[in-house]
Amino acid sequence: MSASELAASDAWQAGWAFFDQGFFWEAHEAWEPVWMSLPPNSAERHLVRAVIQFANARLKERMQRPRATRRLCELAREYLAACGAEDEVMSVSLSDLLAQLGALERRLADVAS
Repeated sequence: MSASELAASDAWQAGWAFFDQGFFWEAHEAWEPVWMSLPPNSAERHLVRAVIQFANARLKERMQRPRATRRLCELAREYLAACGAEDEVMSVSLSDLLAQLGALERRLADVAS
């Protein structure tokens, strides 16, 4: 499948539905086959790795594991940076995703202080 077909796939859409409902492990599981189907080093593959790590970060946040959450946020940021200058990949706004990631990082900072 092409990246555009994967972006419209049931797996990609189900992952977002799970994520939006707070089922972060399930989102990760839905997205993993999408990630494995994308070309190495493509913006799309980097994006999917980023959202998988972000879902894992949200899960670790829920588990009250701030160090793991921070580490996963850093990984998500690295993968998002690897997407390049594009603002939208697979119908996902990278700026919106970065804003959500920043909100999580601020929550972590608030807990630490």
